[in-house]
Amino acid sequence: MTRRRYGRSTALLILSAFLGAACGDDAAAPPGADAGPGDAQTGDGGSDAGPDVDGSSLPPEVLFPRTGITADQMAVLVNDDDPLSVSIASYYVGARKIPAPNVVHLHLGAPTAVLSVSAFTPLKAQVDAALLATSAQAMAITWTQPYRVDYMSITSAFSLGYIPVDATTNPCSNSGPKCGPDNPYVAFPASTSPFTEHAFRPSMTIPATTLDEAKALIDRGVASDGTWPTGSAYLMKTSDAIRSARCVLNPTYGYVNECQLFLDTWDPVASGIGASIVVADDVQNKTDVLFYVEGLASVPNLATNTYLPGAVADHLTSYGGDIPTSGQMSCFEFIKAGATGSFGTVVEPYAFQQKFPDPRVLIPRYFGGNTLIEAYWKSVASPGMGIFIGEPLARPFGDGFRSQFANGTLTIETTTMIPGHKYVIEAADSSAGPFTTVLDNLSVSKYQKMSFAIPQATQRTYRFRE
Repeated sequence: MTRRRYGRSTALLILSAFLGAACGDDAAAPPGADAGPGDAQTGDGGSDAGPDVDGSSLPPEVLFPRTGITADQMAVLVNDDDPLSVSIASYYVGARKIPAPNVVHLHLGAPTAVLSVSAFTPLKAQVDAALLATSAQAMAITWTQPYRVDYMSITSAFSLGYIPVDATTNPCSNSGPKCGPDNPYVAFPASTSPFTEHAFRPSMTIPATTLDEAKALIDRGVASDGTWPTGSAYLMKTSDAIRSARCVLNPTYGYVNECQLFLDTWDPVASGIGASIVVADDVQNKTDVLFYVEGLASVPNLATNTYLPGAVADHLTSYGGDIPTSGQMSCFEFIKAGATGSFGTVVEPYAFQQKFPDPRVLIPRYFGGNTLIEAYWKSVASPGMGIFIGEPLARPFGDGFRSQFANGTLTIETTTMIPGHKYVIEAADSSAGPFTTVLDNLSVSKYQKMSFAIPQATQRTYRFRE
């Protein structure tokens, strides 16, 4: 759990929506978002309020559920044969204060697009051994090439391990979405300690062709942290019906309209993030892009838009994961235009939705306090062919909680509440308990920011939990 100091408390609570009352019909939690905020670990959250104005009381301790990976749990993989990788790793370690034992030095040789399975196997073993004594739960890869191992992306190979194509157990064909090892997040979407709990570390590549590009990307990720931005999600239904699979209903291909199902669970006013399906090939001259779900082989006019720090943008096409360039459009183009995260497949995926990010999962998880790497990985059911790129620790909504203590009133704001789930706020004289309920049956009908005010907060410790 995250621990913050605020002041004491009584039993009266006033519940209010952060940007107005909750609106819309009750909606079931979307696939991949069916569990509450993370596991109960203790962390050190930042306090954003001081003592009561009259100085008569100290702020209380406030405990929140853990919602994401922290910098001390990030590993960094560096190719010592690639000077740019060495420089990117050095900058990233400094920017995010990554512990030195979490940095793994490898020798991959000069950059080349594809790493052979025979070369990859000992490198994977080296990484696993090097991180065994650390608390690393995820990995940042600091080279752009190689970006794949046989049919697998470099991020999936290092995270899940390589398995060969097999006609029966791993067909990787147009007969179905199965390709590569299963993603543990599908069964455990609330996990915030993937290695400890499920023996895998999600990874993300920090792509760049120059150090300045890498620095700009890393700086955007750092700048996004805890900003609680308002912005827009542009969900594109383009002229390309196949590549718009996520935003269309097409029983012929088995497509589910993930975009509409997401909108059915989302409050665009109370969340602060406007969202809609846009019937067009692209958007231009937008100043508030936070999510951009595209459906073209090559997306025009990217540079005309302004992408907020932490913004996520990707397109569903066959070879978007070829970085830094592709015969179609590389997902790296989104990063160059100002996005903080993107995704693409490195070999032909046959347009199965399960191989691409699902906005029903990605947006609520990111909004709810997951880091970029966690929210992105959780949104792809079959990630074997797909490469995740960006600044892994970007976290625009922080841990999904904010608190203030003023004039004896404790106010808790959160973005973590999942429709259909119930939450409580409890109080105690110490963090050891026993806790008594201050308010229970807290719920939302759609994803949104919520605010809870506790007047005359006189108890020493408060906690929010499902």
